[in-house]
Amino acid sequence: MNYVRHLNAFFSFVRSDKRLTSSNVSLYFALFYYWNFNRFSNPFTIYRENILELCKLSKNTYHKSLKQLHEAKYIYYHKSASRFQEVRISIVRLDREEEQKPRFKQLDLFEENENVVGIRIETVSVPNLRPGSTIFETDTVAKLRHSINQTNNKQNGVGKTHTKIFDKNRELNEKVNGLAQVSNLIPALQEVENYFRQNNESPIEARKFFYYNQGKNWMLTEKLPVTDWKALARKWMLNNTSQSKPKPQPLNMNEAIQQLYDLYLKGEKINKFILPDFADHLQLQITEEIKQEAIQRRVNQLSGSNEASENNLWTAYMKNDFANEVMIRDEPNLIALAKRVAVSKYFQQLKAKGEPCIP
Repeated sequence: MNYVRHLNAFFSFVRSDKRLTSSNVSLYFALFYYWNFNRFSNPFTIYRENILELCKLSKNTYHKSLKQLHEAKYIYYHKSASRFQEVRISIVRLDREEEQKPRFKQLDLFEENENVVGIRIETVSVPNLRPGSTIFETDTVAKLRHSINQTNNKQNGVGKTHTKIFDKNRELNEKVNGLAQVSNLIPALQEVENYFRQNNESPIEARKFFYYNQGKNWMLTEKLPVTDWKALARKWMLNNTSQSKPKPQPLNMNEAIQQLYDLYLKGEKINKFILPDFADHLQLQITEEIKQEAIQRRVNQLSGSNEASENNLWTAYMKNDFANEVMIRDEPNLIALAKRVAVSKYFQQLKAKGEPCIP
């Protein structure tokens, strides 16, 4: 198993296969990690909790991505006979290259072939001479002679048989190497300071610009490098000029509360515009009735959530378990909601009495 070749091949597929999503890629690398841990044996056992810890996916997305990778033939999912048995998968190897056929036929030293150059072993009869004997008998011994029959070895050229995977790798490497050519476009700090000085900007702004882009490795996005730093510097200067605007005036509480009350009188829904600070400004008291209504609203906000933490908080509210740690942490949210309820109640009372909001 060639670790690097396999990953390079997969990166090539990621670039070209439009079916793959970020969830698919994240899950694949988590599976690859445990495949490596199992010495690249197929199939191997996986445990959902361990995979989710690596790929950072939800359970639903995990099962969806597992199915998509199986359908795309990147992995094979082996269903277990029982839900209580371990899950096993196989990962398709991407590091294999088609084997080239040998240019020359392998010579078999033990095969009798009339066309092979070498020593031929045959048997002939020779006299069997024994001392004091006049009987000439023959036994067989080996006869050695050279074979002059030769074969004309034909060399059939075999072309290169690289697979599509490695063609894509070569194309990917060419593109990556092309990005290295922009390194000479990165300016020096002194060059940036001179350019800012020519445009009547302070050296401090030049250093801010330089170190900001230096921290980003002079990249506009994750894959797009900076090719014209002067254009980027001019944009920086324009943004710096536009940001030197007068600071907005602080909120006038009386005007804001009055405007909100006028909307309430017109029948507008104002709950999402009520600020907890309005209750502090009006010096409203948080009664037990207001607190209970705030609790009920908080329960309604938390009901139906898929988050485990919010489900735990909802359960604590339903049990009135105010000593629970999750409810203690949620107390600031409950107080803010109670203040908003107090302002809403205050507006209702003013409308019933026909009194103005701000006397």
